[in-house]
Amino acid sequence: MLEKDIENLIAQHPDIIFPNAGFRLVGQQIKLGKCFADIIFEDKHNRKIIVEVKRGILSRDASGQVMEYYGLLKTESPDSFVELVLCANIIPPERKKFLETIGIECKELGINYLNQLAEQVNYQFIKSRQTDQRQQTTTISVLPSADNIWIFQANPQRYDIMNALADDEIGDSIHWLVNQHKTEICKGHIGMIWLSGKEAGIYAITEILTDPQLMLEPDPERKYWTDATDKEGEKTRVKMKIIKSLLHSPLTKETIMKTDGLQGMRILRQPQGTNFRVTTEEWTIIKTLI
Repeated sequence: MLEKDIENLIAQHPDIIFPNAGFRLVGQQIKLGKCFADIIFEDKHNRKIIVEVKRGILSRDASGQVMEYYGLLKTESPDSFVELVLCANIIPPERKKFLETIGIECKELGINYLNQLAEQVNYQFIKSRQTDQRQQTTTISVLPSADNIWIFQANPQRYDIMNALADDEIGDSIHWLVNQHKTEICKGHIGMIWLSGKEAGIYAITEILTDPQLMLEPDPERKYWTDATDKEGEKTRVKMKIIKSLLHSPLTKETIMKTDGLQGMRILRQPQGTNFRVTTEEWTIIKTLI
Protein backbone atom coordinates (compact mmCIF):
# COMPACT_ATOMS: atom_id res chain seq x y z
CA MET A 1 0.00 0.00 0.00
CA LEU A 2 1.54 3.25 -1.14
CA GLU A 3 1.11 6.62 0.54
CA LYS A 4 -0.73 7.69 -2.62
CA ASP A 5 -3.25 4.88 -2.04
CA ILE A 6 -4.04 6.24 1.41
CA GLU A 7 -4.34 9.75 0.01
CA ASN A 8 -6.71 8.56 -2.73
CA LEU A 9 -8.94 6.67 -0.31
CA ILE A 10 -9.23 9.71 1.96
CA ALA A 11 -9.86 12.11 -0.92
CA GLN A 12 -12.43 9.88 -2.60
CA HIS A 13 -14.29 8.75 0.53
CA PRO A 14 -14.22 11.49 3.19
CA ASP A 15 -17.79 10.64 4.15
CA ILE A 16 -16.58 7.23 5.39
CA ILE A 17 -13.32 8.32 7.00
CA PHE A 18 -14.71 11.55 8.48
CA PRO A 19 -18.41 10.74 9.02
CA ASN A 20 -20.78 13.67 9.55
CA ALA A 21 -18.03 16.21 8.80
CA GLY A 22 -19.54 17.24 5.48
CA PHE A 23 -16.17 17.46 3.74
CA ARG A 24 -16.10 18.48 0.07
CA LEU A 25 -12.93 17.82 -1.89
CA VAL A 26 -11.10 20.92 -3.11
CA GLY A 27 -8.25 18.91 -4.57
CA GLN A 28 -5.21 16.71 -4.13
CA GLN A 29 -1.58 17.84 -4.28
CA ILE A 30 -2.60 21.49 -4.02
CA LYS A 31 0.31 23.88 -4.59
CA LEU A 32 1.01 26.19 -1.65
CA GLY A 33 4.06 28.33 -2.30
CA LYS A 34 6.75 25.83 -3.26
CA CYS A 35 5.00 23.00 -1.40
CA PHE A 36 2.12 20.66 -2.19
CA ALA A 37 -0.56 19.79 0.35
CA ASP A 38 -1.79 16.21 -0.01
CA ILE A 39 -5.49 17.02 0.29
CA ILE A 40 -7.61 20.09 0.94
CA PHE A 41 -11.29 19.81 1.83
CA GLU A 42 -13.95 22.38 2.63
CA ASP A 43 -16.47 21.58 5.34
CA LYS A 44 -20.09 22.62 5.73
CA HIS A 45 -18.97 25.83 7.45
CA ASN A 46 -16.68 26.70 4.50
CA ARG A 47 -13.55 26.10 6.55
CA LYS A 48 -10.50 24.78 4.71
CA ILE A 49 -9.22 21.42 5.98
CA ILE A 50 -5.62 20.57 5.13
CA VAL A 51 -4.97 16.83 5.36
CA GLU A 52 -1.41 15.52 5.35
CA VAL A 53 -0.99 11.78 4.80
CA LYS A 54 1.85 9.61 6.10
CA ARG A 55 2.30 5.91 5.58
CA GLY A 56 3.64 3.97 8.54
CA ILE A 57 4.44 5.78 11.78
CA LEU A 58 3.56 9.46 12.08
CA SER A 59 6.95 11.15 12.37
CA ARG A 60 7.87 14.11 14.54
CA ASP A 61 8.49 16.15 11.38
CA ALA A 62 4.91 15.85 10.15
CA SER A 63 3.56 18.53 12.48
CA GLY A 64 6.06 21.10 11.21
CA GLN A 65 5.17 20.24 7.64
CA VAL A 66 1.42 20.67 8.08
CA MET A 67 1.88 23.89 10.09
CA GLU A 68 3.92 25.29 7.22
CA TYR A 69 1.01 24.52 4.90
CA TYR A 70 -1.25 26.37 7.32
CA GLY A 71 0.94 29.46 7.09
CA LEU A 72 1.14 29.29 3.31
CA LEU A 73 -2.63 28.93 2.91
CA LYS A 74 -3.32 31.77 5.35
CA THR A 75 -0.87 33.94 3.42
CA GLU A 76 -2.79 33.25 0.21
CA SER A 77 -6.24 33.50 1.83
CA PRO A 78 -5.97 35.57 5.04
CA ASP A 79 -9.70 35.45 5.73
CA SER A 80 -9.98 31.66 5.47
CA PHE A 81 -10.58 29.51 8.53
CA VAL A 82 -8.12 26.63 8.34
CA GLU A 83 -8.06 23.30 10.21
CA LEU A 84 -5.26 20.75 10.14
CA VAL A 85 -5.47 16.95 10.06
CA LEU A 86 -2.64 14.40 10.10
CA CYS A 87 -3.38 10.85 8.96
CA ALA A 88 -1.06 7.87 9.36
CA ASN A 89 -1.18 4.11 9.79
CA ILE A 90 0.28 4.35 13.29
CA ILE A 91 0.25 7.41 15.57
CA PRO A 92 2.15 7.11 18.86
CA PRO A 93 -0.23 8.04 21.71
CA GLU A 94 2.08 10.67 23.20
CA ARG A 95 2.46 12.33 19.78
CA LYS A 96 -1.29 12.32 19.22
CA LYS A 97 -1.90 13.87 22.64
CA PHE A 98 0.54 16.69 21.97
CA LEU A 99 -0.71 17.41 18.45
CA GLU A 100 -4.35 17.53 19.51
CA THR A 101 -3.36 19.87 22.36
CA ILE A 102 -2.08 22.37 19.78
CA GLY A 103 -5.15 21.96 17.58
CA ILE A 104 -4.02 19.41 15.00
CA GLU A 105 -6.47 16.54 14.58
CA CYS A 106 -4.90 13.07 14.27
CA LYS A 107 -6.54 10.22 12.41
CA GLU A 108 -5.05 6.74 12.69
CA LEU A 109 -5.89 4.64 9.63
CA GLY A 110 -4.57 1.12 10.10
CA ILE A 111 -3.60 -1.17 7.25
CA ASN A 112 -6.41 -3.58 8.06
CA TYR A 113 -8.97 -0.78 8.09
CA LEU A 114 -7.74 0.59 4.76
CA ASN A 115 -7.76 -2.86 3.17
CA GLN A 116 -11.36 -3.34 4.29
CA LEU A 117 -12.30 0.11 3.01
CA ALA A 118 -10.64 -0.55 -0.34
CA GLU A 119 -12.60 -3.78 -0.68
CA GLN A 120 -15.82 -2.01 0.29
CA VAL A 121 -15.43 0.72 -2.33
CA ASN A 122 -13.70 -1.46 -4.97
CA TYR A 123 -10.50 0.58 -4.87
CA GLN A 124 -7.56 -0.92 -6.78
CA PHE A 125 -4.24 -0.37 -5.03
CA ILE A 126 -1.32 1.10 -6.94
CA LYS A 127 1.55 -1.36 -6.94
CA SER A 128 5.14 -0.39 -7.54
CA ARG A 129 6.96 -2.23 -10.30
CA GLN A 130 9.49 -3.52 -7.80
CA THR A 131 6.79 -5.01 -5.57
CA ASP A 132 5.11 -6.66 -8.54
CA GLN A 133 8.39 -8.23 -9.58
CA ARG A 134 8.95 -9.59 -6.09
CA GLN A 135 5.49 -11.10 -5.98
CA GLN A 136 5.72 -12.64 -9.45
CA THR A 137 9.13 -14.26 -9.03
CA THR A 138 8.65 -15.57 -5.51
CA THR A 139 8.79 -19.28 -4.80
CA ILE A 140 8.84 -20.49 -1.21
CA SER A 141 10.46 -23.89 -0.75
CA VAL A 142 9.32 -26.51 1.72
CA LEU A 143 11.77 -26.56 4.61
CA PRO A 144 12.63 -29.85 6.32
CA SER A 145 13.32 -28.67 9.88
CA ALA A 146 11.61 -26.45 12.45
CA ASP A 147 15.02 -24.98 13.23
CA ASN A 148 15.01 -23.28 9.83
CA ILE A 149 12.16 -20.79 10.28
CA TRP A 150 12.23 -17.64 12.40
CA ILE A 151 10.16 -14.57 13.15
CA PHE A 152 11.91 -11.19 13.32
CA GLN A 153 9.73 -8.72 15.22
CA ALA A 154 9.46 -4.97 14.57
CA ASN A 155 8.13 -2.62 17.24
CA PRO A 156 6.31 0.21 15.40
CA GLN A 157 7.11 2.60 18.24
CA ARG A 158 10.81 2.12 17.45
CA TYR A 159 11.08 1.17 13.77
CA ASP A 160 8.94 2.21 10.78
CA ILE A 161 8.92 -1.14 9.01
CA MET A 162 6.09 -0.24 6.61
CA ASN A 163 8.10 2.49 4.94
CA ALA A 164 11.32 0.51 5.14
CA LEU A 165 9.77 -2.38 3.22
CA ALA A 166 8.51 0.01 0.54
CA ASP A 167 11.77 1.95 0.17
CA ASP A 168 13.26 1.46 -3.31
CA GLU A 169 16.70 2.40 -1.97
CA ILE A 170 16.55 -0.53 0.45
CA GLY A 171 15.11 -2.75 -2.26
CA ASP A 172 14.84 -6.44 -1.45
CA SER A 173 17.71 -6.49 1.07
CA ILE A 174 17.21 -5.67 4.75
CA HIS A 175 19.19 -6.17 7.96
CA TRP A 176 17.72 -7.24 11.29
CA LEU A 177 18.80 -7.44 14.90
CA VAL A 178 19.43 -10.85 16.43
CA ASN A 179 18.95 -10.63 20.19
CA GLN A 180 17.89 -14.22 20.80
CA HIS A 181 18.93 -17.58 19.28
CA LYS A 182 22.25 -16.14 18.11
CA THR A 183 23.86 -19.56 17.75
CA GLU A 184 20.83 -21.14 16.07
CA ILE A 185 19.81 -18.65 13.37
CA CYS A 186 21.93 -19.34 10.29
CA LYS A 187 22.50 -18.40 6.69
CA GLY A 188 19.96 -20.15 4.45
CA HIS A 189 17.15 -20.15 7.00
CA ILE A 190 13.78 -18.49 6.38
CA GLY A 191 12.61 -15.38 8.23
CA MET A 192 9.24 -13.70 8.62
CA ILE A 193 9.04 -10.00 9.49
CA TRP A 194 6.38 -9.42 12.13
CA LEU A 195 4.95 -6.04 13.06
CA SER A 196 3.73 -5.78 16.66
CA GLY A 197 1.01 -3.51 18.01
CA LYS A 198 -2.43 -2.68 16.63
CA GLU A 199 -1.48 -3.73 13.09
CA ALA A 200 0.27 -6.93 14.20
CA GLY A 201 1.02 -9.61 11.67
CA ILE A 202 3.47 -10.91 9.07
CA TYR A 203 4.57 -8.31 6.51
CA ALA A 204 7.34 -10.10 4.59
CA ILE A 205 8.99 -13.46 4.03
CA THR A 206 12.78 -13.44 3.81
CA GLU A 207 15.77 -15.63 3.16
CA ILE A 208 18.58 -15.15 5.68
CA LEU A 209 21.77 -14.42 3.74
CA THR A 210 24.35 -14.31 6.56
CA ASP A 211 25.04 -15.85 9.93
CA PRO A 212 24.50 -13.44 12.84
CA GLN A 213 27.48 -11.11 13.15
CA LEU A 214 28.41 -7.67 14.38
CA MET A 215 27.63 -5.15 11.67
CA LEU A 216 26.56 -1.57 11.17
CA GLU A 217 23.12 -0.98 9.74
CA PRO A 218 23.21 0.56 6.23
CA ASP A 219 22.25 4.24 6.02
CA PRO A 220 19.02 3.72 4.02
CA GLU A 221 17.67 1.52 6.83
CA ARG A 222 18.92 3.57 9.77
CA LYS A 223 16.59 6.47 8.99
CA TYR A 224 13.55 4.40 9.94
CA TRP A 225 14.53 4.11 13.60
CA THR A 226 12.49 6.58 15.65
CA ASP A 227 15.11 6.88 18.42
CA ALA A 228 18.63 8.01 17.58
CA THR A 229 20.17 5.61 20.12
CA ASP A 230 18.89 2.63 18.12
CA LYS A 231 20.80 3.77 15.04
CA GLU A 232 24.26 3.79 16.54
CA GLY A 233 27.07 1.26 16.57
CA GLU A 234 27.71 -2.30 15.54
CA LYS A 235 25.15 -4.81 16.74
CA THR A 236 24.52 -8.48 16.07
CA ARG A 237 22.48 -8.63 12.89
CA VAL A 238 21.70 -10.77 9.88
CA LYS A 239 21.27 -9.64 6.30
CA MET A 240 18.08 -10.91 4.68
CA LYS A 241 16.60 -10.94 1.19
CA ILE A 242 12.89 -10.21 0.91
CA ILE A 243 11.47 -13.05 -1.18
CA LYS A 244 7.81 -12.16 -0.71
CA SER A 245 6.42 -8.80 0.38
CA LEU A 246 3.06 -8.86 2.16
CA LEU A 247 2.92 -5.09 2.61
CA HIS A 248 -0.27 -4.78 0.56
CA SER A 249 -1.97 -7.71 2.28
CA PRO A 250 -0.27 -8.73 5.54
CA LEU A 251 -1.16 -11.96 7.28
CA THR A 252 -2.73 -10.39 10.34
CA LYS A 253 -2.45 -11.53 13.92
CA GLU A 254 -6.24 -11.69 13.98
CA THR A 255 -6.26 -14.22 11.13
CA ILE A 256 -3.43 -16.22 12.69
CA MET A 257 -5.22 -16.44 16.04
CA LYS A 258 -8.32 -17.82 14.30
CA THR A 259 -6.39 -20.46 12.35
CA ASP A 260 -6.16 -23.99 13.73
CA GLY A 261 -2.57 -24.97 14.37
CA LEU A 262 -1.28 -21.40 14.77
CA GLN A 263 -2.79 -20.33 18.09
CA GLY A 264 0.21 -21.72 19.97
CA MET A 265 2.88 -19.77 18.09
CA ARG A 266 5.61 -18.43 20.37
CA ILE A 267 5.12 -14.87 19.11
CA LEU A 268 1.54 -15.05 20.43
CA ARG A 269 2.31 -16.75 23.74
CA GLN A 270 5.43 -14.79 24.71
CA PRO A 271 5.64 -11.71 22.48
CA GLN A 272 8.52 -9.98 24.27
CA GLY A 273 11.70 -10.17 22.22
CA THR A 274 13.01 -9.84 18.68
CA ASN A 275 13.52 -13.38 17.38
CA PHE A 276 11.12 -16.30 17.67
CA ARG A 277 11.24 -19.88 16.46
CA VAL A 278 8.48 -21.14 14.13
CA THR A 279 7.76 -24.84 13.78
CA THR A 280 7.62 -26.68 10.48
CA GLU A 281 3.94 -27.41 11.10
CA GLU A 282 3.19 -23.73 11.68
CA TRP A 283 5.17 -22.73 8.59
CA THR A 284 3.28 -25.26 6.47
CA ILE A 285 -0.03 -23.67 7.52
CA ILE A 286 1.25 -20.11 7.08
CA LYS A 287 2.28 -20.85 3.48
CA THR A 288 -1.33 -21.68 2.66
CA LEU A 289 -2.45 -18.26 3.94
CA ILE A 290 -0.03 -15.97 2.09
